[in-house]
Amino acid sequence: MKKVLLILILQNFAAAVAHCQSFSVDELITLSNLPSNNIDHFMRKKGFVLSGSISDSVTMRAGFIQKLKSNKKDIETKRSIDIYIKNDAKCFTLHTSVLNEYIEGQQRIIKSAFIYDTLKNVSKASSMLFQKDNITIMATREVRDSIMQYSFELKQKSIPSSLKYAEDLLQFDSHEFLVSFFGEQNVKKDLYYLSEKELKKCSVLFSGTPRQAVFVWGDEINLNNLSYVIVSNVLPTEGAKKINPLSGNNEWQLKNGIYPGMAIKDLLKINEMDFDIYGNKSELAFIVKPNEYGKIDFKKTAVMLSCHGCFDNKIFNQKLVSALDVAKANLPMLVFDVVIYSSFR
Repeated sequence: MKKVLLILILQNFAAAVAHCQSFSVDELITLSNLPSNNIDHFMRKKGFVLSGSISDSVTMRAGFIQKLKSNKKDIETKRSIDIYIKNDAKCFTLHTSVLNEYIEGQQRIIKSAFIYDTLKNVSKASSMLFQKDNITIMATREVRDSIMQYSFELKQKSIPSSLKYAEDLLQFDSHEFLVSFFGEQNVKKDLYYLSEKELKKCSVLFSGTPRQAVFVWGDEINLNNLSYVIVSNVLPTEGAKKINPLSGNNEWQLKNGIYPGMAIKDLLKINEMDFDIYGNKSELAFIVKPNEYGKIDFKKTAVMLSCHGCFDNKIFNQKLVSALDVAKANLPMLVFDVVIYSSFR
């Protein structure tokens, strides 16, 4: 009886030691959900010590390294955690030199219902992106100093508390995040007309309603990495051919007051000075020239205009047209759609 009890004690002890010597993806997710002031205590319990930290009123950076044991195997095994926290996002990166931990970690992520590119070979790919709700995990393998290193970079976006302006939509940097927040019935995959012949994968929010918006992705495979958001009365997408255009104006409005359907005179009032519009002799006809003159930064916000029956007007028979001249001519020029770039958020 004593012998059996001793074996059980040794097994439990061995399991506890093995647990302390590793750090799983599940624990990385747990770490991301902890309050900032509990992180240090959690890491110490897991056998890690603080290697350095920097913080200010906006961000916090910290690094943790695993305490080394005296045995050879533990010395050869290197694990560390990098942490970066700012107002709207958290980033936690686990580095390990153990291949089995990397393979097992990816399998645990898949079992936790994260979506990923199923056409990729998980066991051979140099990197894999996994997504679930407001979390992404990038699994990467690479050679550093002639040694193969493995990492899991977990990014967790803050869930918006309110959505008032069109710029607030830039918080959603993936199709998966959109679906988790608005519901699958309100977010549809579609194709955006970048030009007459070029289509790009996109997601459409509230299609056919006054709150519709198009999200164009930099990563078309994973529908991730937001490039820009389009707010328009008429969606420039393949799916929009099957629905009727809005009878009124799109309800999304920018912080400066711009909205689809706004008259050129009102756009001039907001800018408080004249601006240029590309004319018919330009390939960018009826788009406001990007500049920083006035209250509106047209480099951050692209504005496409429309004007019923204006294409043959002499005023547009040039490369650049003054918005003030258009307004003085009382031409029915309106804001057609607005493009908000994520890089300027």
